[in-house]
Amino acid sequence: RNTAFALRLNEVNLGKVQAAIDAKLLDAGATVDAAALIKAGVLRRAKDGVRLLGNGELKAKVNFEVFGASKSAVAAVEKAGGSPTASKKASSVSAMRARLASR
Repeated sequence: RNTAFALRLNEVNLGKVQAAIDAKLLDAGATVDAAALIKAGVLRRAKDGVRLLGNGELKAKVNFEVFGASKSAVAAVEKAGGSPTASKKASSVSAMRARLASR
């Protein structure tokens, strides 16, 4: 097994992000990344990256910088007017889209 090389990702649902925005813990105008989520108290500690999941509703226009995102999360973020982009740890935006398309 190659579990020693597996990435440990923080999984965050859109509903938690929207709740943090509503409580004014997150600034919707700024790019939301792992550091912003930790500062807002949504995450306890950073792992190898953040994976965005589509559970919940996102009303605010938010730009995310995450390692990966589910198809439903990408659709919800784009519907709200924001954009999910690949973080520095992900090789490129096209690599993230290829990973998303394969799931």
